[in-house]
Amino acid sequence: MPVVVMIVGTLALWGIYYFVRFGGLDHLREQAQQRKDAERRVKARESERTAPLRAIDDPRDAATVLMLLITRGGDPTPSQISAIEDTMRRVFGFDHDARDRLTHARFIAGCAQSFEEAAGLFADLFRKQLNAEERRELIGMVEDIARIDGPSAIQSDNLDVLKRKMSPATA
Repeated sequence: MPVVVMIVGTLALWGIYYFVRFGGLDHLREQAQQRKDAERRVKARESERTAPLRAIDDPRDAATVLMLLITRGGDPTPSQISAIEDTMRRVFGFDHDARDRLTHARFIAGCAQSFEEAAGLFADLFRKQLNAEERRELIGMVEDIARIDGPSAIQSDNLDVLKRKMSPATA
């Protein structure tokens, strides 16, 4: 028994000596700092990726992005592009700059990871700047674009997400 105590004591002494003399505590601190830095970098990359989405302050532009994202795989067909552009001209009043705004919206839609992410980021904007009737009209416009090629299961799920995020209960 005294031999076991002596071995454990020697190991403990060398462990303390290692941490004090060879910078073991500094090594542990460096590892913790590296983990924090890695987490910070991940958050910064995510923030950088979603910055174009968060920069939109016009609900009409946000609606255009959602209409582009509801298409199958985020790659709209020519008929969907035509319908989106027609909606932009007829409903949003973008007569002269519809093409420019559509091009900008396509870029921003490319920054979104999913329809659900974009809907989540835009939901607060819609609730603040649109009344209930305008939000229902927006949902209808997005549904119309999804119906062009027949809504798939994914599109139906995305529409349900949009309806849930636009409801006043989530405000």
